[in-house]
Amino acid sequence: MSSELIQRLPALSVEEDLLAQEALWRLLRRQARLYAPESSSLPAETAAALAESIRLTLGVDRDPRILLCADLEQRLRMGQRRLSQKVELSKQLWRTACLTMPEIENRSLTDTLRSIGGFWNRYDVHFFAQEVPCDMDYQLSQPVSETLQGVNYINEWLRRLCLEQEFLRRFDQPSARAVVARSCPDYRRLLINLFEPVAVNALGLALQGEDPRILSVSPSLRRKLEVQFAHLTEAESNAALSAGAESLCAWLGIQNQQATRYLNGLALGLRPRLRAALDAGTLEYVFLET
Repeated sequence: MSSELIQRLPALSVEEDLLAQEALWRLLRRQARLYAPESSSLPAETAAALAESIRLTLGVDRDPRILLCADLEQRLRMGQRRLSQKVELSKQLWRTACLTMPEIENRSLTDTLRSIGGFWNRYDVHFFAQEVPCDMDYQLSQPVSETLQGVNYINEWLRRLCLEQEFLRRFDQPSARAVVARSCPDYRRLLINLFEPVAVNALGLALQGEDPRILSVSPSLRRKLEVQFAHLTEAESNAALSAGAESLCAWLGIQNQQATRYLNGLALGLRPRLRAALDAGTLEYVFLET
């Protein structure tokens, strides 16, 4: 376990690294006594988890030199207060996510939001700040990086869900539901993302200068898209898709920078799928007619 801790403290000299390790072990012993005051020892897994929580709370991965500070216990308490504030933000984001759910039933979305609703009652900001004590089965279009932990992960996950749901609510809900059903007939029960098929269809329409709120991509429009992308290089495809995402945002009046970046990420992520579909001879299963 000691060598593992040393490996997680980059950018320090040998002397600084030793001092940082000593400081981390002092904090770990303190946290272990607080966590299990009746025990003189802890399982290695528990001690490793407590150390991971300390690192997250202090922000050691961002700045390992923080372990060289003289007031580490105070800084740990300050970090715990910051995390507690982030928990309050997670409650706000969760309420927004619940209020903006699209009129498209999906069991995994409902179950995931229900589970997140108990997150703050189970989250241990003092000892296990890196953990995410809830079940999150719903698949986002663009997954959150696994480098984020604890409440940071939850908050970023909820931010992305809110972006997706806000986008979906810009469309006629029966039309959006028809696109999702065309993409996956059993969308109510399966682990699918509701945002992506709607966003892809809307993007396809915007690429051809059509109102994306129509949502359904006709065979004639699909053929135009096939012609448009058939002979483009990777760089040219990326440029065209980014321009399409920009046009889509303009059509829908989206000005939020986070939302525009998210849609651009969706557009650029679509390129390999377009290439594979074009190699197979059709975009029929990418841009859907309802």
